[in-house]
Amino acid sequence: MKKASAALELAGFRLNFKSDQGGIISVLRGRYGRFVSAGGAAYRFEVFEASGGQNPFKPAISLGKRFLKLKRGDFEAVLDMLTGAGTLKAAANERCLDAFLRSFISFLLIRSGGFMLHSAGLVKNGKAHLFLGKSGAGKSTLCGLATGRPAQVTGHKSQVANRPPGCSVISDELNLIRFEKGRFRVYGSPFWGEMRADGRPGAWPLGGVFLLKKAETNRLSPCSKAEALKWLLRCLVNFSRSPEDAALIMKNSARLLAGAGFSRLEFTKKDAGFLNLDW
Repeated sequence: MKKASAALELAGFRLNFKSDQGGIISVLRGRYGRFVSAGGAAYRFEVFEASGGQNPFKPAISLGKRFLKLKRGDFEAVLDMLTGAGTLKAAANERCLDAFLRSFISFLLIRSGGFMLHSAGLVKNGKAHLFLGKSGAGKSTLCGLATGRPAQVTGHKSQVANRPPGCSVISDELNLIRFEKGRFRVYGSPFWGEMRADGRPGAWPLGGVFLLKKAETNRLSPCSKAEALKWLLRCLVNFSRSPEDAALIMKNSARLLAGAGFSRLEFTKKDAGFLNLDW
């Protein structure tokens, strides 16, 4: 019997999944259809469907001398980092596979000089701009205004007459950053929040990074490196507790602080006027 397969590319990482059981492959193809890859894969998983709940909800990651282990209540993966081959036991549903991929891709990004960040990501004038914020900071509100759909996200009537053309959303929840050839690039993300989109592929040079805050008016203001680092670490997605990963995170953070502009953005959800600010 020929095995079903799904090949994905996320943040430049190519993954292949094969299984005798077609259900989980169908979920992968349906959920991540816009991120299907036709090329070879650096990481290859033999997939087995398994039952299990989300308890514990937070994934755990451990890396030995050769093998990486990722585990949550509804999935368990073991990967040989030398050969790129591994196994994945997972429940055949989107929440489980999302949790697995978030934990795995965030692990790979840290080792590629980058991050997975809780943030809103917007493309403007060909560059990606990230707006850091935990739940409730206004990430989905900001993205809704940028796309001309504020009524869906904020409850306000559409007031986007001054919205400039050429602005689009990468993600309203999680954005993927890598350090490549001496600069940071932001990749298209399949991980979304309230806007519930399935993402779009692509890669853009990083423009600026902003600390996000709802306010009565739209304005930009400077922020200190110390404040920027605090928010960067608060918004970082990382499930590993190893000292090695902690050291890599600080190294990556220092490089990002040195190479990207950080500012504070206060914005009002009454309109999309923040798009006309100089950023």
